Amino acid sequence: MEFKIASWNVNSIRARLSLVLEFLKERNPDVLCIQETKVEDKLFPKEEFEELGYKVAFKGEKRFNGIATISKHPITIEPLEFEGEKNQKRTLITKINGITIINLYFPNGQTPESEHFKYKIEFIYKLKDFLLKHYTNEKNLIILGDFNVAKEEIDVYDKDAMEGKIGFHPKEREALNELYEFGFVDLFRKFSKEKAFSWWDYRAGNFWKNIGLRIDYIWSTPELAQKCKECFIDRTYRKKKKPSDHAPVVAVFELEG
Repeated sequence: MEFKIASWNVNSIRARLSLVLEFLKERNPDVLCIQETKVEDKLFPKEEFEELGYKVAFKGEKRFNGIATISKHPITIEPLEFEGEKNQKRTLITKINGITIINLYFPNGQTPESEHFKYKIEFIYKLKDFLLKHYTNEKNLIILGDFNVAKEEIDVYDKDAMEGKIGFHPKEREALNELYEFGFVDLFRKFSKEKAFSWWDYRAGNFWKNIGLRIDYIWSTPELAQKCKECFIDRTYRKKKKPSDHAPVVAVFELEG
């Protein structure tokens, strides 16, 4: 059975609703995890997804953060709460088709000198502690979303220009690599060793110049990674009218049943 999962920071679900619906109709994923919905729960446009036959789980807040998981299959919301959020709507843990899917929107960090940066680093380390407490790398587990960190030099347009800046700071990369050592496989890197990006600043035509970062990921535990037959960044939706500054990342699995 083919099982297709996608992750996409939509940078406001209400601003990008038509694009997200278009993506669902054209790409037909089993699961779409979105980040930065920027909307309170009472205003989340769930009816539009239900009309397409999807089920929706979401956690939101006004103007900032927010995440949602959209699925063709029944969604079980896991009762575990990740305290590292500190009351911000950044994580959603669900179980779909026998797979635990943790949808994540990491803090940006703003500047390395700020309290926001300290929160970002703590968020990453606390997330690893949370995973070690509740999961093992033998489980069918996927973590995905906008991690707001480029993990390797190959994930940035210019390592010298980015060194020490938000998104490629040594402390961020160290923390992210610690999280990765839980036992994950970066599914995009399973198939591609080429320089590729998932986010491009709106300014100065950076998308068309390909000045970007790869900060959106789909990571799975090893046994599940063996069943992944494709993972790619769908740049098409960054070329659309009034796009998000992120492109969707898509992984395709061949599962039993």
